[in-house]
Amino acid sequence: MEEKTDLRIRKTYKALCDAFVTILEKKRFDDLTVNELCDEATIRCATFYKHFADKYDFFSFFIRQKQDQFISQAKEETPPNGIYAYTLYLTQRSILYFKEHESLIQNILKSDMSASPLDIFNEEIHSNILSNLKEHQQRGCTFSVSPELLASFLSGGIFSTIRNSVLQPQLFNTDTIMENMSKVLTCLETLTDQSTENF
Repeated sequence: MEEKTDLRIRKTYKALCDAFVTILEKKRFDDLTVNELCDEATIRCATFYKHFADKYDFFSFFIRQKQDQFISQAKEETPPNGIYAYTLYLTQRSILYFKEHESLIQNILKSDMSASPLDIFNEEIHSNILSNLKEHQQRGCTFSVSPELLASFLSGGIFSTIRNSVLQPQLFNTDTIMENMSKVLTCLETLTDQSTENF
C-alpha cells in the first residue's frame, strides 16, 4: 500500500513539474496561479496544498528536483573527490537545461517579483553545494575556509553565471563560460591550503 502511495505521489510531482514548465514557457512566474498549475497537471488544488504551501514553495521543490537529477549524473561522471569538477558539472548541466527551456527562465527572470523566485533558486544552489562540501568534510577533507563561506562564494558565482548566460547569450555562450569557469575553479583550488588530492 505504501509503495502505491509513493508511486501516486511521484506521479503527482511529475505532473506538476511538467505543467510548471509548460506554463512558464508561455507566461511570467508572476502570472502563474496554483489553480492554473493544477488544471494543467489535472490534479485537485487540495492535493497541491497537501504538499506545498504556495507556488513559491513549489518552485523551490522544482529546483531541488532538477538539482537532484544533475547531482545523480555528476556523481556518476565526476571523480568522488572532485569538488570543483562536481561544481563545474552542475553549472554546465544547469546552463544547458535553461538553454533548452529559455522561455521558462526568461519568464522567471523578467517577473516583476523576480527577486523572490531568484532568491529561491540561489538558495537551492547554495544548499546543494554546502551539502556536498560537508559530505567531503565528513570523509576527511579539510578546507582553508569554512564550508559555509566557500558554498556562498561558489553558489553566488554559479548563480550569476547562469543568469548572465540567459540574459546576455551573445556575451556568455556555454563553451566560453565552461572554459573560463574551469580556469577560475582551478585558480581557486591552487590558492587554497588544501592539497589537490583532497579536492
